[in-house]
Amino acid sequence: MSKKASEFQEKIMPVIYSGKGIFKPLNTGSIDERVKCVREYIANIFFYTKNGETIMIDAGYNYPRLKEKMGWLGIAPEDIKHILITHQDTDHVGAVETDSDRLFDNALLYIGETENLYLSSKRKRKVMFGLYTLPQVEISNTKRLLKDGEVFYIKDIKIECFLTAGHTWGHINYLIDDKYLFTGDTLWLGADGGYSFINALAEDNKLAMRSLTALKNKLKQRGISPLVITGHTGWTDDFEFAFAHTDKCCISFFRQKPKDPKAPYNGYDEKDDTKENVGMLEKATDLRKFYNKDTSFWDKTAGIYDLFAEVYNKKTHDTLGEYIRNTLKPADTVLECACGTGMLSSRIAADCKKLYAVDLSVEMLKKAVKKCAKYPNVSFKRGDITKLRFPNETFDKVIAANVIHLLEKPETALAELLRVCKTGGKVIIPTYINKNTSGKTGLYVKAINKAGADFKQQFTFEEYKNFFAENGIKNVEFEQINGNVPCCVAVIKK
Repeated sequence: MSKKASEFQEKIMPVIYSGKGIFKPLNTGSIDERVKCVREYIANIFFYTKNGETIMIDAGYNYPRLKEKMGWLGIAPEDIKHILITHQDTDHVGAVETDSDRLFDNALLYIGETENLYLSSKRKRKVMFGLYTLPQVEISNTKRLLKDGEVFYIKDIKIECFLTAGHTWGHINYLIDDKYLFTGDTLWLGADGGYSFINALAEDNKLAMRSLTALKNKLKQRGISPLVITGHTGWTDDFEFAFAHTDKCCISFFRQKPKDPKAPYNGYDEKDDTKENVGMLEKATDLRKFYNKDTSFWDKTAGIYDLFAEVYNKKTHDTLGEYIRNTLKPADTVLECACGTGMLSSRIAADCKKLYAVDLSVEMLKKAVKKCAKYPNVSFKRGDITKLRFPNETFDKVIAANVIHLLEKPETALAELLRVCKTGGKVIIPTYINKNTSGKTGLYVKAINKAGADFKQQFTFEEYKNFFAENGIKNVEFEQINGNVPCCVAVIKK
């Protein structure tokens, strides 16, 4: 079935789902040091590595580039001896079906005993609200059948099984080492939280929602808040976000609301999934935190912002750009928060291996994308400095230029910047010195505040230094940069 099913889905799925914002696969890369993933069209398969042992979670489509993309991650198919199967749909078992490329013939498959009824022809898999029966799936690998609640080990990797019936009758979620929950097609992450998976593909939607609610309650009662990793919509470490809508399901065939700007128009378009772009993967966007964030001032001023940055205060920004370039190394992976129009991004992009830049203002980001179009190593995303969508210790250098003074609680942002910086890395925080200023600087500060910039904090040089001491941050160096609006650069070595 796998070849025909994979080819059929490649043709029909874009027709049905393009522009709906339903499928949001991760590109090939890493969630953290233990979890890597490969993108196969609209789906992801995952690899979990601990103490030299790598297990695979789901086998994906009969995908022609699977071996190639595994190679990007340094994983060879012949090294995979154990594959956890969430359910028997061809986008989760295609690579182990009898008509596949047979990359994993020697792997032991783990599958729920109820799910195995499909594979033994005792039950038929139905989709499209029960109107269509899928062809029989045939697999010749040795299987180990699992029960709900079963706990077992592969070497020292702990695996616990949760039956989450509904999408299929025997769908299993896997909790690995009490930290990583692989949900397959139990969960769909929308822009405002998690839902039961796509309604048209479920055997029983009411059962699927009850199973999802039960799963949430079991984890909550045990005090477990794992990374939640889905088969088609990315991952999150926010438990409440993941299980926000357990009483609802993703509705097929309609554009999803609220809209997720990260959702690809056509999930089968993989042009941005390249070996060169392999890196750390952001968690799913939680747009709830943007609803009450007013970016209207920055959206409106995006078109003229550079007049200030590159004309009135050019000296400050040129000196700042040179200073930060001197802190970077060619192999560095860098995060820039509150990147604005890309003024600093364009100055430092050539001096690092990879630059991720985030900002709240969509209009500012549009300017930044154009400004840095010639740099293939730069990736722009909408993001909130107070709640970054990156794992702990991801970046060699973390930069947040001229934003601290705009925040109600800058200490929250400071904690996030330190969290995503690697041990031994540096957090670089230049901030305008805008208190008790006179002359042109004083007039500028008053004018921009009246225009709507709304400075929440104002610092003298000494007060800015005290800000770090008051928040218990040591090992900080400071550099004063002069200009029409001067700034002070704080460099924290983590």
